Amino acid sequence: MESQLIVLTVLFILSCFGPTGSIIVKDDVYYTAPQQPQYVTYAHQRPLRLKEKEEQQDFSKIPGVPGVDYPVYHSVPHTNFDCRSVPAVPGMYANVETGCQAYHVCHDGREGHQGASFLCTNGTIFNQKEFACDWWYNVNCQEAPHFYSLNLDPTKNPYVPKVKPEEALPHHHLIYKKR
Repeated sequence: MESQLIVLTVLFILSCFGPTGSIIVKDDVYYTAPQQPQYVTYAHQRPLRLKEKEEQQDFSKIPGVPGVDYPVYHSVPHTNFDCRSVPAVPGMYANVETGCQAYHVCHDGREGHQGASFLCTNGTIFNQKEFACDWWYNVNCQEAPHFYSLNLDPTKNPYVPKVKPEEALPHHHLIYKKR
């Protein structure tokens, strides 16, 4: 029994080598891959179904009603938003047409007239005051255009380089305005 096992093992190992004595690999002269893909079907198997593109999301953990209290987009839709009509470039801007779920980063124009477009995750919308996605119940989307001008403030606009502490003026050089 043991000798048969040894013989089978040796035969298996030898079968892994081609006529040239090397292990068969794809680039070996003696290897021939099938020219056409070959499909085998079995009567007892169910037919393959394509996985749906989008998995159903569990909205039970998000407060509110999806599509009513907050928008639910899977990709950024085309809208009338235009970076050529914003107060500052570079800047971040909520898209009111999408219920503020989409926002745009307007910069040097390489991304077209809508800039680079992004979606906040479901249940959140872009908070123009904070330049970040926030829960829908914390944001009044219709007011977002009133805060577009915050992009003009270099301390708020995330795309404007900030002064490093070592480059800042010493405290005794600061000028205070009287109110």
